[in-house]
Parts: sequence; C-alpha cells; structure tokens
Amino acid sequence: RIYGDLSDEIQAHLEEKIEELVRRGMPRKEAAAAARREFGNVTLTKEDSREVWRWPSIENLLADIGYGLRMLRKSPGSTAAVVMALALGMGMNTTVFSFVNALLLRPPRRVEAPNKLVELWLHNRVASGIQGYLPLTYPDYVYYRDHNQSFTGLLAFDGDPEPVIWNRFGEGQVVQGQLVSGNFFSVLGVNAFLGRTFLPEDDQTGNPQPVVVLGHSFWQQRLGSDPQVVGKSLLLNGTNFNVIGVAPSGFAGLLVAIEPDFWVPATMIEQVTRDSGRLTNRQAYWLLAVGRLKPGVDATRARTEMNRLAGVMEQDHPDTNKNLGATVFPAALVPGPYRGYVSAFTGLLMAVFALVLLIACVNAASLLLARATGRAREMAIRSALGAGRGRLIRQMLVESTLLSGLAGSAGLVLAYWTAPLLLALKPASLPITLRIPLDWRVLAFTASVSLFTGLAFGLTPALRSAKAQVAPILKDEAQSASYRKSRLRSFLMIGEIATCVVLLVGATLCVRSLVNASSIDPGFDTQQVAVLTLDPGSLGYSEAQVRGFYEQLSQHIGALPGVFSTSFVNHLPLGSKAPPSKGIVRPPVRRASRSTCCGSRPAISRPWASHYCEVAISFPRRGSRQTRRR
Repeated sequence: RIYGDLSDEIQAHLEEKIEELVRRGMPRKEAAAAARREFGNVTLTKEDSREVWRWPSIENLLADIGYGLRMLRKSPGSTAAVVMALALGMGMNTTVFSFVNALLLRPPRRVEAPNKLVELWLHNRVASGIQGYLPLTYPDYVYYRDHNQSFTGLLAFDGDPEPVIWNRFGEGQVVQGQLVSGNFFSVLGVNAFLGRTFLPEDDQTGNPQPVVVLGHSFWQQRLGSDPQVVGKSLLLNGTNFNVIGVAPSGFAGLLVAIEPDFWVPATMIEQVTRDSGRLTNRQAYWLLAVGRLKPGVDATRARTEMNRLAGVMEQDHPDTNKNLGATVFPAALVPGPYRGYVSAFTGLLMAVFALVLLIACVNAASLLLARATGRAREMAIRSALGAGRGRLIRQMLVESTLLSGLAGSAGLVLAYWTAPLLLALKPASLPITLRIPLDWRVLAFTASVSLFTGLAFGLTPALRSAKAQVAPILKDEAQSASYRKSRLRSFLMIGEIATCVVLLVGATLCVRSLVNASSIDPGFDTQQVAVLTLDPGSLGYSEAQVRGFYEQLSQHIGALPGVFSTSFVNHLPLGSKAPPSKGIVRPPVRRASRSTCCGSRPAISRPWASHYCEVAISFPRRGSRQTRRR
C-alpha cells in the first residue's frame, strides 16, 4: 500500500507540472516530455524513496531471491547440471566430514562436562612416536588414583573390550564386555536408567562383587526392554553376574566405535578372562585412565603433578618403571596418542574430496560465465534504468548462492545415504559400532561449504556482468551477445583438466595396488576351507579338559559328511598377533595337502596349551575322488 501511494504521488507531481506547462502555451505532448526531463528518473526516485521507508538490505535481498528463483526456473537444464555437479562434490565432502565429526569432534555422549576430562598415559622417555605411550597397569592406576591432588576422581577401563560367552537358555552367544573401575560412572556423571551403577565397594580387590551394568542397546535388543531386569542374573563365561542397573540411552563409554554390551568391575577380571595375575602384574599395560580436573586446575598443572608422581614410581620400582614418565591429553573418543594419526588420515581424505568439489566449482563457473554472456543485454538495461554495479553483482551472487544452497541440500541427502553404505563394508567379524549422525556440526559444515562455494564460483561471472558497457550493448545486441574467447575460461578449463588428471592418476594407482594385493599368492590353499574360533579356557576349563574337548570335537567334525580333514592351530597364517585358537578344513588337492604346516609356521601339536584354538575344516572340491566316493 505504501509503495502504491508513492507511485500515485509521483504521478500527481508529473500531472501538476504538465498542466502548468500547458497553461503557459506548450503543447501537451511536449509538456509531458519536459515534465519528465525535469523530474528525472522515475524508477530511481522510487527506489531512493523506498530506501528511506524500509529495511533496504532485507527487502532488496528478498527481491533478489525471488528474481533469482524465477531466472533459475527459466533455464532448468543448466540449473540441474550445476546443482548435480555441486551436489556430488558437496555430498562427498559432507560424508567425509560426518566421519571426521564422529571420530574427532563429537564429545562422549551423556557425560557431564566432558571438557573437564583428561586422559592419563605413561610415556617412555627414550622411545619415539606412538610406541612411547603406554596405558597403565593396575598397580600404577591405584597409585595415581590415591596420591594425586589434581583430579576429583580418576577412573580406569579396559581399552580392548573382552569377548564373553553369554549362556542363555542353553545357547552360548558372544557379547562384548568392558572392565571398568568402581568409580567409572560416578566420575563421568552418568546415572543409571534403571537400578544403579557401580559403587567403590563393588570393585575391591579383596572382595570383588559379580555385578554387571547393562548397555541400553543390549537391554533393548537382547532382553526386550525388560523392566524387571534389575536383580536377575546373567551367566557370563561360566560365572553368574547380578544385574544391578541399565546405562542410559546413548551412553557407550569413552571410546569411538566401541559400544560394550555390559560393564563389570575391573577386579572381576579373573572370572571374565581367567587371567589371575593381571591385577598384580606391573608389566601388564591394559588400563586407560581418565581423570576429572578439580576446579581451578588445568591440564598443564595436572601434567606436572603426574610427572612428579611418575618419578616417585620410578624410584620405587626401577625394574618396571624405568624411564616411564606420565602425560595427559584432553579426553576424546579417540585416545590422545592416536589422535594425530587419525587427524592426518581424515585430513588427507578431506583434501582429496575438496579437489572434487573444486572441479565441480570450475564446471559451475564455466556454465555461469556462458549464461552471463547471454544475459549481457539484461544487465545493460538494468544498469540504464538506474541499477548500480553493486546491485548487479549482488543479484548474480544471490543466484549462484541459491544454486549452491540447492546443491548443499542434495549433498546432505547423499551423505545420509552414503555413510551407512560405507559402514556396511565393515567385516561382520569386526566388533565395532560407529554411529554417523547428521548433527548440528555436519549441518553447519554443509551450510558453510554451500555459502563459500556459491560465492567462489559466482563471483567471477558477477564481476564480468557488472562491467558490461551499456551503450554498445544496447546499440548492437547481436555483437554484445556473441561468444568471445576469454583467458579466464581457458584458465578454468586448464585447471579443471589438471585437477582431474591428478585425481585419476591417484585413483588408478590405488585400484592397481588393491588388485595386486588381492592377487598375491599366500602360499597355501584357501579354497573349500571353513574356520571357527573357540575359547573353552574362558569358561574355566583346565588344560586336561581343554585337551579332551578338542580331541572329541575333532572326531565329531571329521565324521560329518563332506568333511575331508580337520586341524587346530593357535595362530592362523596372516592372522592377528594373538588370535584365539582356530580350526581349518582343507580340500584334498593332493596328498601333501594333509600336512599340518602352513607356510613356514608349523602347526602346534598341543594347541590347547594356550586354551585358544582355531579349528580349520576342509571340504573336497567338486569332481575329486573323495567327493565321488561319498
């Protein structure tokens, strides 16, 4: 209504001037022209008046957005091409950043004031790199816990969750349990969803209590969200544990990608792992320690005190603590000594995918340059009507930002679909659970990238459009709209080709390395072989019982139809450093295949000595004599 009144007022002024000139004897047509010349540019006068009455930046921006949307709808083909190219680059970068966020940026969930937590590590002063950092032994942990003045509490937990056999209804299921100190939940400020958490009395070395706190996901998925679960028992590795509580939803501990099914006191380690000497062993480095800083204490002061305590420990135990100092890191889901390596790897991935986004930006800039050439007359007319250079540049940047905003939204959808697909490539036997949420950090990153991208690929076309010469373009439309070669376009094309070549060469080398690795001959036949892992020692079996178990198992498996041979070994070729025992079944390619030697490592005649064995079962190949006899 205000803008309509303004137009009526301007028109009234013009009519009044025209009537005045007519009364002086001037013809009406000439009077109208003279009145308009004296009044000036009507459109510019309207805009100047409106800027006095309104919020000019907001309303102009809204007007530019509306006009930009209309222009994008007028050319759907080029709009779709730009959005698709940018969405691919932004989607890749958002996907990688979502992993960076999950690994390095997100604090532990459901933990009170995580910025006040620090990790405590032993540091070998004569070692370099990551090998110089060690977790704590249990005696070291007890000393630091009882003698420090920097922490309100110092907790400890096993950084490598233990696979535990849960016997339910006569069927054994492998679950993941974590050994923690009695103050684990209290130091973190985590309250139980049901029941209670551990008390210091539950974790006494002289009288450990067989109690367990269940993970919320385990309680929901395995126990059907049983509200009466507190007070019931779970049979874990042959020992009955009393359920005292359920952890709150979202809490999974202090390590990324590890979500324990339950927590038990660290002093119950003998019942869980059958390792009776670990609590007193001063060379068993297995506990990660995290402390909560007291008010007024910073990490530097805590580090100084921990080094002082480490010196005392070195004097008291020179045989085991020689050259061992102590240091602290800010607590995070990735342990401090490893954080630099993870940051470097993820940073490299971000740099690679930033090149992909750069290529997409170059493509978008080239398309916008071509569109700007076709819109030269439009820019000249708007300039002739009074639009300033800044207004023209802003209009073009608004259009490019709209394109990048649409691409960013599509990139978020792409990242939402892509992250679970990448996690699905994880081997099923790998007990990790990595959650990749699209939280506010991912949204902020995508919005920032979208804004920067829109400005980056839209600035050059905007500057070129604003420099258009008005008079030549209005006089000769065909000439002004013709395509003219540009050094800038040539530079963009050369840069895009060079970046593509770098990425293609790198991708080719990676694929070639993977192909070469998959074609390496391991030195033994891997066809028609099944492997299963057993650990009867975790159930408390003695060596004699373990030996009898394996002998009976071998006889039973060998009697199964289709089984050619069985074998036991405590270390598979190309396996982990200290695997459980496994069994292998091998096909009869030739008589030598009955050998129990794999490569240069002979099979152990008494694999049950370590209680861990891998059972290997081999099946005849189709068409072999053994198959035809059966």
